[in-house]
Amino acid sequence: MSNTSQTTSPANARTLLLPYTLGLVIAMAIVQIVIAVTGGEVTILAEILTAVVALGIVIWLWRNLRTLKRVRFGVAIVHVIAFVTVTMSFNLHAVIQTVALRFGDVPPMPEHSIIFGSWFGATIAMSALWGLGLLIHLLGAVLGRGWED
Repeated sequence: MSNTSQTTSPANARTLLLPYTLGLVIAMAIVQIVIAVTGGEVTILAEILTAVVALGIVIWLWRNLRTLKRVRFGVAIVHVIAFVTVTMSFNLHAVIQTVALRFGDVPPMPEHSIIFGSWFGATIAMSALWGLGLLIHLLGAVLGRGWED
């Protein structure tokens, strides 16, 4: 840890992160729509589409890393945006589907199958494991005072 401040000029976080966030929200909305119209289960198609979104995140991060390093906590913020957007989209979909099963006019299906069926990995497991990785990343970013080398 150094006490010196960043020597390069700071980047415009809004110009950099807003298009990333909006693109990610749109991409995950598409994934959730595909899940909804293909039977409401997390299938191999949903997993492939989510992997494509993850690849897009990696490519975006790689292309913008130099600029992100001029934003305090920039890489950590990108990680948080990705985590919240992806996990929220799956969790919100599962909540809506559970409410629809309980109160709506959808085909009968045991409510517990959402949590213990195909949705387990996309909701509970992904949130827990990715959340642990995010926590470690954030601790490292805090220890580095927001600047990542």
